[in-house]
Amino acid sequence: MGWRPGDVVVHQEVWRDRIWAARPLVVVEDSPDRMLFWLPAGTRRKVPMTPPHRDDPGNRTARIIELLERGDWIHVDHVGDLSCLWILRPGEWHATWVSFRPSGEQFAFYVNLQRPFRRTALGIESMDLMLDVVATPDRIWSWKDDDEFERILQRGIFDADLGRRVRSEALDVIGRLERNEPPFGEGWHRWRPDPAWPVPVLPSGWADLPR
Repeated sequence: MGWRPGDVVVHQEVWRDRIWAARPLVVVEDSPDRMLFWLPAGTRRKVPMTPPHRDDPGNRTARIIELLERGDWIHVDHVGDLSCLWILRPGEWHATWVSFRPSGEQFAFYVNLQRPFRRTALGIESMDLMLDVVATPDRIWSWKDDDEFERILQRGIFDADLGRRVRSEALDVIGRLERNEPPFGEGWHRWRPDPAWPVPVLPSGWADLPR
């Protein structure tokens, strides 16, 4: 059964049979062709952090690489300061985020490379693959975390086949962006959330492996 607009679901990222990160999302649309989710500013999510028994590298890239490699992360709270509309399509190795300023003006497109999502009892599951593409509303794009992605490949945390798959997906999306193809030319800058939707909250069970 599908979800209705306004329902709250959980997006879980899984790495090495552990929850890597989790965030609540508000359902905007659930159809066979795509899913839309709303992540308003002020939403509290769980992110991985260096455990207290060892020193933190003090650098985000080094921290992420160590945590992926060691598998010993703990979870801490993080509160986002931008609102995003997520656009996901079945089988795609990315999600497109349309981010908005507090005024409602579109701030950017953010293409998050990730494993294709699957439905779970709580919501959806995927895994961030650390490479991103960021574009202005007029589609001027740049890489984000490209160096981090290459270091992860060099360390063998992601294998070469996965690296090629992610790069291929990124280049395909960049082509769509440059040609102003969906979802980039669909007028999302005019979209607004239902004002009745509250800031979503993670439910109990967010740390359980998805079924």
